[in-house]
Amino acid sequence: MQRILLWLLIALVAIAPLPLGSNRPLAWSLLSVEVGILLICWSIHHLWTGQALPVKVKHIRVPLVLFALTCAWVLVQLIPNIPFGLAHPAWQEVNIFFGSDIPGRITIDPDQTVTGLLRWLAYAGVFWLSLQLGRDRTAAKTALNAFTVIAAAYALYGLIALFALDDTILLYDKWTGKGSVTSTFVNRNSYATFAGLGVIATAALIIGSFQRQSDLPLFSRERMHEFLSHGLTSGALAFLWLFVSVTALLLTGSRAGALSTLAAFLVLVWRPIQRARMSAQSSIVGLVIFLFLGIGLVSFSGSFLGERFTEGGDPLRTENYQRALNALEDHALLGSGLGSFPQIFTLYRDTEVLRDKYVAKAHNTYLENALELGLPAAFCSTLAIGLLVWRCWRGILTRSRDRHLPAIGLAASVLVGLHSLVDFSLQIPAVAVAYMFLLGIGVAQSFSSRRG
Repeated sequence: MQRILLWLLIALVAIAPLPLGSNRPLAWSLLSVEVGILLICWSIHHLWTGQALPVKVKHIRVPLVLFALTCAWVLVQLIPNIPFGLAHPAWQEVNIFFGSDIPGRITIDPDQTVTGLLRWLAYAGVFWLSLQLGRDRTAAKTALNAFTVIAAAYALYGLIALFALDDTILLYDKWTGKGSVTSTFVNRNSYATFAGLGVIATAALIIGSFQRQSDLPLFSRERMHEFLSHGLTSGALAFLWLFVSVTALLLTGSRAGALSTLAAFLVLVWRPIQRARMSAQSSIVGLVIFLFLGIGLVSFSGSFLGERFTEGGDPLRTENYQRALNALEDHALLGSGLGSFPQIFTLYRDTEVLRDKYVAKAHNTYLENALELGLPAAFCSTLAIGLLVWRCWRGILTRSRDRHLPAIGLAASVLVGLHSLVDFSLQIPAVAVAYMFLLGIGVAQSFSSRRG
């Protein structure tokens, strides 16, 4: 039953990007229902067998409490006729203008706040299932292998859609992101994050295959013999998937996506390189090989990305940040309500650049969360993720084998964390589900198996 549930979770992660990244009401609603059904099935199985939790609650109690506190605050934002003058003044203005008697709340958009909370709970459900089902070492490796195949499949589709299907998206003409790979996503930056997660997962898989010979020098004759006899046979597909995913990532033209993935990759390989016995000569050889492969990939598919780097910054996005910071000054403590950014931002579009623009995202997830939740709640939610990432870091340092499994949680967090500074990829359900899936595996494998 555990194996069946694991494959059902993998299937959910595989299907999530298909309907435009699940960033449509019907798609994310079905996704939430599927997560709920999986949680019910897992709970029934767990209660029926009476076994102890693979990962006990005490190991994640602090992040769990912080997340619960944040969700509780979102519920407070939804309370009608909230006392002590905490309701947003916009409700009073609406009642005066329309002569109505609508109950005041902290949030200015209750429907979107409920929607945002349901999405959060769905993502938390994916993390919980991945955490519990991924505690088994074999299951974790199966899940990681499956995700690399999923990411490569969407990358391959994106390349085919760009070059062979007249630059379409699910057989429809693209309405944005033309001339770049977006796979089944609408926004190329959002797909760049998903492709980057695929790159990191595949790189971790390859690193894991080499860590079995960790006692050999990194570029020794013995390791090269092992690579030629074993790596090129069982690992050939992994290198092919890596090539496809990197090519698709470069052809998105997402500067932040490419740089964030590079930073995550360096985090991923830092520890294995540090632990390997490397002479000065082998270090130079490794650097030359890395540069050769990098130049080859960039020359093959990175010209579009290079052109993007020569472009200047977006003045509209800079103006968005400034207006969002102005709004944050007025909502620093209570927030304007989860999911209410488009509505609250409208009240601050007082410049010529933004007056006729509809801005739905702040292009900075941290800034948007702070505005919607208030600084205390936004800090709690960020700290909850940060503590889970720290747990992955501890796992890299303390585990004696399979260190690439907790490393994937750390590297994926670096990727989405950096990209969230300038974009909104984590607000796309398919990206958030993929990240929670990988983070759950990383946290589950960060505990030593000797401790049980």
